[in-house]
Amino acid sequence: MPFLRAWPVIILFISSAAWLHAEDGIVWKVQGDWRISNTQDSLRKGEPVAPGALLTASTSTTATVLILLPDGQRLLFDCHDVRTCTQGFRVPALMEKPDDDAVQLFHTVRDAMRLPAAHVAAPSTTTTETETVIPLEDDGTILLRRALAALPPGQYRLTVQGAEDAQPSDQSLTWSGPRDDARLPLFHAGVYHLRLFGNLGVERMRVVLLAESPQLFSSRQKAFAEARKDLQEWNETFPGWPIHEWLQLYLEGLAHPQQ
Repeated sequence: MPFLRAWPVIILFISSAAWLHAEDGIVWKVQGDWRISNTQDSLRKGEPVAPGALLTASTSTTATVLILLPDGQRLLFDCHDVRTCTQGFRVPALMEKPDDDAVQLFHTVRDAMRLPAAHVAAPSTTTTETETVIPLEDDGTILLRRALAALPPGQYRLTVQGAEDAQPSDQSLTWSGPRDDARLPLFHAGVYHLRLFGNLGVERMRVVLLAESPQLFSSRQKAFAEARKDLQEWNETFPGWPIHEWLQLYLEGLAHPQQ
C-alpha cells in the first residue's frame, strides 16, 4: 500500500519536471528550407522551437539553422548532402530549468520580433555599441551622459531617430566627457537610435536607448539589467550570442508590451 500511495506522487513529479523544462527556444537564423519533424511548414526566423524537436532540411548544397534556447544553449546545425539533411538533427533537452527572468526575456524578444516597426541595427565590428534605459525628464529631455559616458571628448555629428521618425534628425554635439550636462529633447517615451560621427565622418558610437517615464523607469531598468546579465553569462558558456541584437529587441519589447 505505501508503494501504491506514492506512485501518483512520483508521476506528478515527473510530469511537472517535464513541463518546467519545456520552454521553447527561438529560430534566430535560417538558410535553406528547414522543417520540424518533416511537417509542411518551413521554419522562419523568430518562430518557437521546442527542445527535443527533430529538424530536417530539404536537399541543399548548404542549409544552416541557428537555434537559441532559454538555458543559454546556442545551437548551429548545418548539412551539405541529402543523407545528413533528411536525417536531420535533434534539438537537445534543456540542461536546466530556466529562471523566470530568462523565460521572460525569450517571451519579450519573441514578441518584439513580430512588431512591424521593430528595427535592429546590423552588428558592427568597428563601432562602439551600447544599449540602455534612460529616464525621461519632466521637460521631455534626457541627460546624454547616461548614454554617452564612454564617448571621448570632442566634436561630433549626432543623428537621432525614433520609431515614428521617417528620417533621423541631424545636429552637432560638443562633448566634454562623462560629466557633460548636455540634454537631448525627445518629448515622448520610446526607443531611439543614436549615432555619433567624428570630424572625418567616421562612425564612433551607436546607442539604442529606451527613454522611459519616471513612473516606469525603475522597473524597466531592473528588467533590462537582468536581461543583460543573462545574455552575458550565456555568451561566456556558448560564445557567439547576438547580445546587442537581443538587447535592442528587448528594449523594443519593453516599449511595446503585449497585452
